[in-house]
Amino acid sequence: MMEMKKMNLIVFSLMALLVFSASKPKKNKKEDRFKEVSHRFYAGTYEVTNKEFREYLEYLKATDRLAEYNSSYPDTTQWMKKFPHSFNGPFVEKYFWHPGFNNYPVVNVSLEAAKAYCAWLSDSYNSKEKRKYKKVTFRLATEQEWNKMAAVLPGHNLPWYGNFAYEPGSSCSNTNIKFENKVSGDNKYDYSSDGGMTTCVVGSYKANKMGVYDIIGNVAELTESGIIKGGSWDNTIDECVVNKSQDFQLPDPRVGFRVVMLIDEL
Repeated sequence: MMEMKKMNLIVFSLMALLVFSASKPKKNKKEDRFKEVSHRFYAGTYEVTNKEFREYLEYLKATDRLAEYNSSYPDTTQWMKKFPHSFNGPFVEKYFWHPGFNNYPVVNVSLEAAKAYCAWLSDSYNSKEKRKYKKVTFRLATEQEWNKMAAVLPGHNLPWYGNFAYEPGSSCSNTNIKFENKVSGDNKYDYSSDGGMTTCVVGSYKANKMGVYDIIGNVAELTESGIIKGGSWDNTIDECVVNKSQDFQLPDPRVGFRVVMLIDEL
């Protein structure tokens, strides 16, 4: 057990070093970080990040809305509760607030907190004096909308050809998931061969044909009804296909969310 803890600590230390050199999403205007899916309907290019969600919490704190602040704060203890045999103490303490994890997807949030973030985002945008659109609504996607923005190729159940997480004829990974180690024969899984032990910086893998990143893997994404889609870093590719979904119950290190934008008035 002690050797396992030492190994996990070494892995975390290496990850922390990589965090600071990780690429970051480009800083654009809010509406420029969305991709058109259909008329006046846009999908967020990336999953919502720790930094973006902290901005919402900072607003709540600055306006003395402490009850909302407390109810919206991610339940970071879920890193240990969901994975009690892993050395995840550093994630409990640092994943959400440390600047090295700014551009990692926010996790361990409730459905209510995700919806409250979207409402705040809508109010913030619509109250700006200078903005591209007169009025917009930011919210979670419905399951039907999520399936549409996943941009699955005809005859396939993934946004790319085939049923594998790699590009045909290469070792280039399409997404951040876990792989079953069929060679070992003991049902063990490989988390690191795609470049990520847990979550990865948003946008680390190739976008789908609409220009949306991480629609499969990295973190499963909350939808408006509470269904989660797309699978996570702790799922196999078979569990991530677009026609599969799961019910969301509690905040989870494997679950985050993406925002969609509806243009109400031009």
